[in-house]
This record gives sequence, C-alpha cells and structure tokens, in this order.
Amino acid sequence: MTMRRDAVCCSTRCRQARHRFTRTIGTHEGGAVAGGRPLRLAYADPPYPGNARLYRGHRDYAGEVDHATLIARLTTYDGWALSTSAAALPAVLALCPPGVRVAAWHKGERPTASRWPLNAWEPVIYSGGRPSDVSRPPADATRRVDSLVHGVAPMTTLPGRVIGAKPAAFCRWVFDLLGAAPGDTLDDLFPGSGAVTRAWAIFTGRPDPSLPDGDDASSEAAYDASCSTTAKPEGVA
Repeated sequence: MTMRRDAVCCSTRCRQARHRFTRTIGTHEGGAVAGGRPLRLAYADPPYPGNARLYRGHRDYAGEVDHATLIARLTTYDGWALSTSAAALPAVLALCPPGVRVAAWHKGERPTASRWPLNAWEPVIYSGGRPSDVSRPPADATRRVDSLVHGVAPMTTLPGRVIGAKPAAFCRWVFDLLGAAPGDTLDDLFPGSGAVTRAWAIFTGRPDPSLPDGDDASSEAAYDASCSTTAKPEGVA
C-alpha cells in the first residue's frame, strides 16, 4: 500500500510515537501572555565540550563550539537555557554571568563498566525567564522544579534523529523552568533533530513545523534520547 501524499507519518509506529510526543508536551494551561510583555527565550543544546567529533557528519558541523561566544549570545535574551555535560559543567559555568542557576536532568545509569562513578545526570544552566505568579491559588499554580527524573532510550521513529536528542518530557521541563507561555518566542540555537522546535509548536498551540529530508546530524545515530528508560552509552553527549 502506498502512502498518501499528504501523510505526516510514515508508519503506525511513527504515528504512535508522534502521539506520545504530543501528549507528553501538552499545551500551556495558562493561555496566552496576560498582563505583561512576551519574552524572547532561547535554548541551546550544542555538542558538549570535547564531543564535537560525534557530529562530524552534520551539515552544520564546525568543530568545537565556542561556548564563550554562545553564552554571550544567550545573555541577549530575556531567558535562556543551555545543556552541557556534568564533566564540562565547571568550565562552562566559569563563562556564565553571575546569577545563573543549574538544574539537573536525572537520566539513570548507563549499562557500561567504568573505573569511576558514572554520570547519571546532565546539567541545564538557565537564567531569566518569567517568575511564577504567587498571587494565583496554589491549586492553579504550575509546579516548577529544577530537577527532572526521566530515563532515555533509542527511538528510531524520531525524524532526523541525532546523538543526544532530547525527549519530550525534557523539552516541557525546560519550557517550565523558563516560565514560558504562548505569545513568547523561543529560538532553538542548535536545532539538531528539530524536536525542541516541534515541542514548542505543540506547547504554544501553533502549527507543527515540518523538517526537510536529510536532517540527521549523525549519519546513523548510535543513540537517540527520545523517551523510555535506559541511558546512553559511554562517551555520547
């Protein structure tokens, strides 16, 4: 049977994965921005320091990322978040302005041998954004926490999958960290698979953006953090 020309998904598995992704993101419960101005937000998920080689096959590959320049760009936004590795955190934090905060994504242990304790988490450095409205009744307030516990596993149905792609639950968590709302704008500075951009479209109730073919940043990705319960292999960003 041939696919319809207007089909969004290529198979039942793809359609089910798309449904799970959409359901996990959800839409913002507070509606559009009210009583204030829209915010310019940004998220950056660059190749982690020392791991740029893993993306050598990507069309945008340019070697190691200059994190000092990247952070300077991020500080021009009203709110921003930056993913990095636990090993690189001290060096990256040293480049950040005062007042940034660090959140933790707990991914679970990796099934590999190591002489030293394995990192089971990844830091997210974030700054600015929108504070919570403390005038709202507690039952109506959105609960915002700086820790996410969500395991990861390969998901071959993710379009244009790349090494280290972030799952839907992670995307929603970052939006909540920044107090994002419909009416805000979000720039995904390292789009990779495009998952964050699609998550933002779902979150804000906008049309789901389409991606061109050939957006795979890793030739054949050895790992894709899309959803589920196991963690990535040693040495993958």
